[in-house]
Amino acid sequence: MSQVDKISEDFLKACIHCGLCLPACPTYQATSRETESPRGRIHLIAKWQNQELDFSDRLAGHLDSCLGCLGCQTACPSGVNYEAILDSARPHLAEKRSPRQRAIMRFAFDHVLPNYRLLRILAFLLRAYQGLVGRRSLSKLSAALTKSSLHRPFTAMLERLGQWEKFVPVVKEPHIPLPCKLTPRQECDNARNAQLFCGCVMDVFYNQVNHKSIRLMLRQGHSVEVPAQTCCGALAYHAGEVDIARRLARANIDRFGGTGDPVVVTSAGCGAMLKHYPHLFDETDEQDGSWKHRAREFASRVRDISEFLSESEFLPAGSCSPNPPREPFTYHAACHLAHAQGVRKEPLELLENLLAGSKEQDLMRPLADSEHCCGSAGIYNLFNTDLSLQVLDAKLDRIERTGARTVVTGNPGCLLQIEAGVEARGLDVEVLHLVDFLDRAWQED
Repeated sequence: MSQVDKISEDFLKACIHCGLCLPACPTYQATSRETESPRGRIHLIAKWQNQELDFSDRLAGHLDSCLGCLGCQTACPSGVNYEAILDSARPHLAEKRSPRQRAIMRFAFDHVLPNYRLLRILAFLLRAYQGLVGRRSLSKLSAALTKSSLHRPFTAMLERLGQWEKFVPVVKEPHIPLPCKLTPRQECDNARNAQLFCGCVMDVFYNQVNHKSIRLMLRQGHSVEVPAQTCCGALAYHAGEVDIARRLARANIDRFGGTGDPVVVTSAGCGAMLKHYPHLFDETDEQDGSWKHRAREFASRVRDISEFLSESEFLPAGSCSPNPPREPFTYHAACHLAHAQGVRKEPLELLENLLAGSKEQDLMRPLADSEHCCGSAGIYNLFNTDLSLQVLDAKLDRIERTGARTVVTGNPGCLLQIEAGVEARGLDVEVLHLVDFLDRAWQED
């Protein structure tokens, strides 16, 4: 079976309802409701699979409110595979959407996100719009019209769009295409050929991160290749549109080939999905079986940029970066990096090494519950905005307590979410991708 088929009873029985997952669950912490907790959702799925409950709108609501952060899976002493249990319900969640909403989402997943050329055109238009009318124009307009006698449904629609606008990044610079292949001026002893996975959101909104990643890898003496590629399929998969996710997975596995070269990713969400590809295919199916084998080979090569740089000794012990941090900073561990991929020590080591030889050893401030979700969760913040903002508030409170002037993280969703929260609170805090922060530290004054 693939992981999205009916889950085995053993998976469900593994949960002993101890409750140790509750402190790690953002939705339970925000609501204090058992049905919004991991063990509550497992209980509901078990009842449904045993035909004791229908897959009603109410049941779907409890499952759909899950962020999918997998903090519970890390906390669980029994090793419950919560991800697999939730995956078994995803296609049924998709079926509960209205035909119109589902058609729009499928079109976006199948024809917009995989179309990098179209995304770049949309980013160009967004940049022009932001330059002409400002970044928060819809929010301001809806606030002004709410005080007027204008028809309420119209102002409600504007208010909703204004909420969504908060999570749209500022497109500061025009898109610069990535080169197909680059070689370093001087190779190192352990030089490798890295294949860069750009990511649709990263390529459009954080294009500079991919360029800086290439620069950092070249500085280490590695050559970098950027194969033709498509969307990783994470948003489609988490929305329950598994057929689209499988199709995108096959395309990427084909395009990156069986070279054995590391596939380097700058988005934690993309990296988690690429490593998850083997779970999309059924080993017992004749056609899927061969794809599962190829997916395993591909997934074994996937490396987050922090993993790759650490393996390559980005900053050897005892050496100093030319431009080390001069102000306090902290690190937010993206869920899809820490929980989904188990990548924890590498980003921290890279950041700590930047301070080697510096007199300011206390500039890196520990963030309480660093691995707790920020509330972004892909497009969760667009469809569960209120709960998403509650989760974000808790994260921002902890960030404020550190006194940090910069928050470093490794996922575009986290960047967008925390940036929106920082702006809303009026905090003097910069939010940067790990690669931006490392690249800045390596630039000469």
